[in-house]
Amino acid sequence: MKTLLTTLTTVGSLCLPISAQAEAITLNLYAIGIRAGTIRINGAEKGNAYALNGIVTPSALLRLIKDIGFNGTASGRIKNGQYQTRKYAGNVRTGNGSSTVKMHWRRRAPVVDSYKPGREKRDYDISPSKQVGTVDLLTAAYATFVSRPLDKLCNTTHKMFDGRRRTQIRLNAPKISGKTATCSGAYQRVAGFSAHDMQKRVNFPFTMRYVLQDDGMYHFKDFTADATFGKIRAIRK
Repeated sequence: MKTLLTTLTTVGSLCLPISAQAEAITLNLYAIGIRAGTIRINGAEKGNAYALNGIVTPSALLRLIKDIGFNGTASGRIKNGQYQTRKYAGNVRTGNGSSTVKMHWRRRAPVVDSYKPGREKRDYDISPSKQVGTVDLLTAAYATFVSRPLDKLCNTTHKMFDGRRRTQIRLNAPKISGKTATCSGAYQRVAGFSAHDMQKRVNFPFTMRYVLQDDGMYHFKDFTADATFGKIRAIRK
């Protein structure tokens, strides 16, 4: 899943008071059967506001092959149970290079404050102002992993914009078996990709599992997903 996002700062370092409701999510990531790294997302919510801090750290073995990673922050508001980004900053390392982006949202549409490195305009580029209703990738990841009651679990689509490309996470309604809820879904490329990338692959299916807790909330457990290089799996610590 592209939302795969060294130590995170504590929730107290986020933009919300330490008394805010908080959830720390740590996942061990595996690719083609080997440990590939760690995903960490710290989230804090207070009233109708939220703040996030996330990092993806590759394992020592993966780092020998490619320098892949992510770190970023996001903040915004919660309206009718939906997360709406107001500010985002992130750095992504793909193994072939790195990019740094800063954005803010105005009237639900993203505004790109900076995207480095720059490049010449391409015929498949999309206008940020037309990506109304999108959120950043870190917010979408948190919204997917955060604990929820059954009536708010999965069965939704998170529309995302990373400064150049539009993607989405589609989650189907959960299937319940005992205390486990299983949600199938897909990460999908939507726009801002080259014709070659779109012809190569658009949909990346995945399966999420959540476990019912004593407080009635479903707690994320693990996911399996298709990536360009094969199967990946993430297990919550």
